[in-house]
Amino acid sequence: MGQIKIVIPTADRAETVYPKIPGQILCVPKNQEDQYKEHNDCEIITHPKIKGLALKRQWILEKFKSVFMMDDDITKAERLYTTDNEHAHMTWTEAEHRIQETYQTAKQAGIYLFGFNDTPNPKHYKPFKPIQLTGYINASAFGIIDNDKLHFTKETTAAESHWITLLNAYYFRKCYIDNRYHFRQKLNSTFTLDGGQAMNRTMESEKNDTMYLKKIFGNAVEIKKGQKDGKRLHKYQRTIKIPF
Repeated sequence: MGQIKIVIPTADRAETVYPKIPGQILCVPKNQEDQYKEHNDCEIITHPKIKGLALKRQWILEKFKSVFMMDDDITKAERLYTTDNEHAHMTWTEAEHRIQETYQTAKQAGIYLFGFNDTPNPKHYKPFKPIQLTGYINASAFGIIDNDKLHFTKETTAAESHWITLLNAYYFRKCYIDNRYHFRQKLNSTFTLDGGQAMNRTMESEKNDTMYLKKIFGNAVEIKKGQKDGKRLHKYQRTIKIPF
């Protein structure tokens, strides 16, 4: 069985692409190709003018059919099942092997969406539940296997994780989540890191994304309440409850 392509959608961050996965491909705007070539030693492909990350993901999906997408602010890959800090941190080569092995497992199981643990906190790792076949997959590091159902929509600004998780649940009922591993994003990069989605995501867009998801998927989408890890959630922050 062949390997899955690992593609990093990125824009305006030529000097701050953190992942160094062997064989990775950067997908950048055509007018930024030279900047990215100057600062990155990997394959680079360009796309025409596209508005928003969701449509950029759709362009990548249509081009590669089966693809693993990773955000440009992923700083490391980690094992969550060990308390040995040195062993917990994976090399980029080890991370690439983990992606490929997970892809092969999901494909053989007839599953079309796969990913890894959403939380970096090993205290939340459940040793008797290393693999889940239902649940939320963070689109900061996830894979789609060729099918005719999964796609991204122009109607969302920054809700691809929830959209693709819910759409997959609707059509296929199962996904593949390997809770033993986590791909860590740079701290506080979601709203503050220059470039990327930070240019598009606002409180108004968060509201619109949440309301659109509720319109399409109904009670499977809920507004989060309270705090997470000691931090107060904004009032449009969402969670999903898959009813199976």
